[in-house]
Amino acid sequence: MNVVSQVLRQPIINWLVKSEISKKQLSQALGVSRQTPTDWTKEKATPVTPENAVRMAEFADDSELTMSIIYQFFGIFRPLDGDTYRRDLSSSDDLRELEENERDKAKVIAQRVLLKRVQKLNSDDFDLLLKFSKEQAEAVFANIQYLNALCEIQNISIMDLFDIFMKDWQDAGYFGGD
Repeated sequence: MNVVSQVLRQPIINWLVKSEISKKQLSQALGVSRQTPTDWTKEKATPVTPENAVRMAEFADDSELTMSIIYQFFGIFRPLDGDTYRRDLSSSDDLRELEENERDKAKVIAQRVLLKRVQKLNSDDFDLLLKFSKEQAEAVFANIQYLNALCEIQNISIMDLFDIFMKDWQDAGYFGGD
């Protein structure tokens, strides 16, 4: 997979404001010129290389910034950044539960379709699977937001959580060894 540089203007600005880290401090931590973080955050922003994005995520140790980087580079796990839902732990838990309930209802409807051979699926079946996929994705989004809220309370990032528990998860068979 050839990963190309990406513009991360708003996630970087948001993190700089939240963390109260200066662009100068960021440039020193990443070993880039003092101008580089300014270039990343100006109106017509310069793209960030994958290497600098990884270094920035490690330095920032911030789940929201890390998830934004992952989303920009790989298209997965975008943080919930809309203004409709509150993002505190209790609200995230309630939203997670609602989304899981909606997903479970959609799964009951899709269950028969999921048992069919792919060659026997018709357009209505594909429509049901698409609706179920939407509900599954919304449950994943809500669960990731909840995980972010849990980590934030503990003052750790999701990356820290992986560092702490990866060996356990490998032993349980969720992930292979490095």
